[in-house]
Amino acid sequence: MLSGKLIAGLVLTVIGVVMILWSFSIQPQSFQDTDMNIAFKEVRVEYLEKRNYTYVLDQSFLLRNPSNNTVVDLVYMWLPVNASNQFVKLIWTSLTPLYRKSSEDGVEILVYNITLPAGGVLWLNATLHLTVEKYRLTMENTPWLSYSQVKENTGGKRYWAVENETYISIAREIAFNARDPVSASKRIGEWILDHLDYQPMWRLGAEQALIIENGKLTIFGDCEEVADVFVTLARILGVRSRVAHGIYLLEDKDVVTMWIRRTDSDLELSDNWGGHAWPQIYVPQAGWVDVELLENKTVKIGDFSQYHVKYGFEEKSFLGSTMLYCQAMFIETDAYYFTFRRIQS
Repeated sequence: MLSGKLIAGLVLTVIGVVMILWSFSIQPQSFQDTDMNIAFKEVRVEYLEKRNYTYVLDQSFLLRNPSNNTVVDLVYMWLPVNASNQFVKLIWTSLTPLYRKSSEDGVEILVYNITLPAGGVLWLNATLHLTVEKYRLTMENTPWLSYSQVKENTGGKRYWAVENETYISIAREIAFNARDPVSASKRIGEWILDHLDYQPMWRLGAEQALIIENGKLTIFGDCEEVADVFVTLARILGVRSRVAHGIYLLEDKDVVTMWIRRTDSDLELSDNWGGHAWPQIYVPQAGWVDVELLENKTVKIGDFSQYHVKYGFEEKSFLGSTMLYCQAMFIETDAYYFTFRRIQS
């Protein structure tokens, strides 16, 4: 027969095992802390629609030397990116660039060495063949990526306040138990639209965009704040996310021209100016998927129109604004002109 001490020891061992298993069953698990993907029945990522729209793009920039001396300067011209459902070929440029470079986030830039006399002006022009892919995706049961897969792309940046306690609380409240990254992203988008006070302005970033108005949390700003808030919440939840910058064509015409001009006191924009920013999320089976919240004021994930032209991404580096189309150290850009001629679809 078993001794009383042995029986008591076995009973205590069983109780201990039960308590350990029970503690695991109630332990909350953060998406960012797991190194294992959640098991799903079947991952489904399928294109329901793909259609190309092709444009000839002429972009022109009026450069001016504001100083009283001759200036030799490096001028940087941004090109639409040749990536992420977009295909670009440079046809012509009015000056021969020193070189062409790409940033770690895929931003394409032509670098020119330009000399301007005191008060001198110069038009810098480029023509490109641009194809934008309109697409519509269905995504079901997409797996969560492990922390090791997303840690480099879910951190905070200047405009993404991932360590802000208010944003952490919001993220946990609206999407912490989401079934998959796409579902979490949809909830984030719905929350943003429900709390948005849309006001065109200079970029604030996520932290300054969130205010309390009439006792309610409110996102104050425009497309850049919408994108920054989305990326902040998505990254808190462990969803790999970034901001795309570019131009949105407000007019569905064969020829669209838009511009920005610098005046003595401010910038003057054409009525159809479409500088835009929007978020993207990474889905392994599909790559970078566009998220649009301001087109028809509804959450569109993987439902991307032909009116978006991408000029760059913020993933690891900082762009700062949708206005970075032509920049220099000493030479100023007094005008930005973009003409899109649709040639086929």
